[in-house]
Amino acid sequence: MKIMVIYGNPKQGGFVHGCLDHVAKQLEQNGAVVDRLRLTEADICDCAGCFTCLRTGTCAINDGMAPIIGRMRSVDGFVTGASVRNGFFPALYKRFLERICYILGFGRELRGKPVLAIGAVGKASGKKALGGVLAFSGFQTIVTDYLFFRTNIPTHLKPQDVADRLDAAARRLHDAISSGIQRSFLARLSGAVDDFVVRRFMLRPNPDHVYDYIIGQWRKKGML
Repeated sequence: MKIMVIYGNPKQGGFVHGCLDHVAKQLEQNGAVVDRLRLTEADICDCAGCFTCLRTGTCAINDGMAPIIGRMRSVDGFVTGASVRNGFFPALYKRFLERICYILGFGRELRGKPVLAIGAVGKASGKKALGGVLAFSGFQTIVTDYLFFRTNIPTHLKPQDVADRLDAAARRLHDAISSGIQRSFLARLSGAVDDFVVRRFMLRPNPDHVYDYIIGQWRKKGML
């Protein structure tokens, strides 16, 4: 079992990253191989919106994203974490999400992969917006847990204070992967509707051959 842990905050350390460290250690103790992706250390440029990836499956930007995408393809599940920023989420995480969306998202390459998401905020809101990006909303993943904590300002909450919740969530993720968990009926239905919309209004018209790579991927999966 191989699981990627994605550290999505620009701040080194901190509560959320401490929670990710805790979960990663629990997973390793249960026999999983953990691949840690720290976005602050990754070479990720802004998406240029050129659509080269949709046409060819390869990004035109020569940075660190190609090997990251390869690593994401190879894992069985994910643990993601970040904090609310001004009611939303860190720009660091948004940059990363934009670079995987067209290839892994439209390519449906993460469909059915379990995700444990961990978020936090000081006192304000932003739970829903943060949860959407942490769970790869629209990628048709399976969210085994979304743990969201209010840490107060300044932060007094520590990962050991919520260790029981973290341990339980780590076990659920591990068990979901081990058992080959399937998406629920409602999730499959929602995914089918989403696939229909993409197929009917994006892939079939295929303006200027912009979706050539995605069409090829869908045909390989028997979806088109």
